[in-house]
Amino acid sequence: MLTPVQLQAIREVVATGSLRTAAKRLGFTPSAISQQVSSLERALGVQLFERLPRSVRPTAAGAELARKAARLLADLEAAEEEMRSFATTHRGRLRLGSFWSAGFRLVPAVLAEFLRDRPNVDIRYEEGDPHRTIPAVNEGRLDLAVVFEYGMVPHTWPKDLTMTLIMEEPLYVLVPPGHRLAGRKRIQFRELSDERWISYTEGMDAALNLSHICAASGFDPDVLFRTNDYNLPFELVRKGLGVAIVPELAMIESHDVCVFRLGDTSHVRRVFTVCRATDPNPLLGHATTMLINAAESLHLRTDLPVAV
Repeated sequence: MLTPVQLQAIREVVATGSLRTAAKRLGFTPSAISQQVSSLERALGVQLFERLPRSVRPTAAGAELARKAARLLADLEAAEEEMRSFATTHRGRLRLGSFWSAGFRLVPAVLAEFLRDRPNVDIRYEEGDPHRTIPAVNEGRLDLAVVFEYGMVPHTWPKDLTMTLIMEEPLYVLVPPGHRLAGRKRIQFRELSDERWISYTEGMDAALNLSHICAASGFDPDVLFRTNDYNLPFELVRKGLGVAIVPELAMIESHDVCVFRLGDTSHVRRVFTVCRATDPNPLLGHATTMLINAAESLHLRTDLPVAV
């Protein structure tokens, strides 16, 4: 098997016509270069140079091998440079997954930055809730996922995953315009015990979170409408059909819905990135930093009336 050192020796000896000059260029002794050439001739079974009193002259085989050596060494140098670009995150592949509202509010900034600053990175994105993206990360189908857990519905995450907190987002209560509580700066959450509620698919974390919050205030919510669409509660509340709880990332501009921020510090939704602890992909840390920056750039509403 030809080695890079042998290829370099052949290239330089042919280029200079001298073992001594080739050795000087490569940082070896003349005897070391002579040994490389001799061992290569024995291994290939062909003479590569004619030895003259003060120089060497390549045979036809030596000249051809030198031409091939130049191409092979150029390919090796290109491969080495390409591998360095992977290490510096200017090349590579990142398969990113996220739940819908983070995909709407956080992920676009990350995708845009990658496409702008790292056009040679192959980045792919797919949407999915944690019950889909966590197994995908575990099985290597995704490199990084953005997941969540509600403060009232904590999870036990697999031990072989690395979790990084991106943000803690507050939760908000939506009530219809003209509601009896609208216009107040502070309400007790239990004042909503007789309301009709708009919730999410039964068994999902968002629905369980609502049940736990209501139970902590001493009542069970009367859920009339369930949906998987975070936009629909705004329209149903706007029409006076009930009240709802939504997380910060799912908030949309709505001037005809009254909004209260839940004041209990346990009433939050935590957002994490998750990846395999053994994954060597250097893009993981960079993408996580970008997601943290995107979360920090959000202007969270702290001036809203509070529900306690």
